[in-house]
Amino acid sequence: MKGTVIEWNLHVAHLVCMGELRVEVGNSESSDEMAGSGNKSDPESGKSTIFLILTILGGAAGLAAAVWYPTAALVDELKLLVRHLENQTAIINSRSNKPVANQDGVHADLPRDCHDIQLLGASVSGLYKIYPNGIKNAVIQRRMDGSVDFFREWDEYQFGFGNLKTEFWFGLEYIHLITNQGWYELRVDMEDFEGEKKFAKYKLFHVDSRKTKFILSIGGYSGTSGDSLYSHNGMMFSTKDADNDIGPGNCAASFKGGFWYNNCHFANPNGEYLSGEHETLANGVNWHSWKGYKYSMKYIDMKIRPL
Repeated sequence: MKGTVIEWNLHVAHLVCMGELRVEVGNSESSDEMAGSGNKSDPESGKSTIFLILTILGGAAGLAAAVWYPTAALVDELKLLVRHLENQTAIINSRSNKPVANQDGVHADLPRDCHDIQLLGASVSGLYKIYPNGIKNAVIQRRMDGSVDFFREWDEYQFGFGNLKTEFWFGLEYIHLITNQGWYELRVDMEDFEGEKKFAKYKLFHVDSRKTKFILSIGGYSGTSGDSLYSHNGMMFSTKDADNDIGPGNCAASFKGGFWYNNCHFANPNGEYLSGEHETLANGVNWHSWKGYKYSMKYIDMKIRPL
């Protein structure tokens, strides 16, 4: 089943489960050179006021709470909470790989995701309640209609933003906590405005902690879109107010997004939603190895799952 996490409460979440067994949270000019053009001074951090609060529980990184709340004071509390949760461990039944009842009262028989919902007999698409102590699949990014502005500051990319029913960024803290559990793979699905679809799959996907500015480790490409993420491997995350790329300028500011920019990019999934062909260079939702730097995708999402 597909699923979209749309609402979280302590140990309790709701998933939209639909269709197949996969979880979702829902020719132009080109160049052989990377967009942008060096070495950099020390990076800075940014501040913001709107956050998607997704607290991941324990070593199994179960998600606990998701809510938008417009107060800057919440940031410090979130950072303390994330540090606390990084030291927690989840109790997992090694025989069945199901969570057993723990000190907070989460019971082993309660569903953790859409797969568990199906095993319990559900066959109709809809909104279901789950009790996550772990996570099997997750969509960490989605663009589909341009309804959400992705040209945002560091704190917003750190904790997440957007509308989980349409466009959103999951949050670097939570992507790190999930991928830090073990081996994860990434799949990127994309579609152009002519209805053609492509995908890229990576057998290794890991995001390091905030101490490293969320360095990306990625590799093992297969797919139909071409590998536009190879040059982003080993890069720190950058935003318009936190310049951590290795170029002489600020790639995030130049190309209107937030991403693991190198010097600067071959992929810009968080760029401006420009609806197909555009005159400006490399600032759209671009995937260079398929459509070059002057075509912005109609749809793109990034999903992760454990190996």
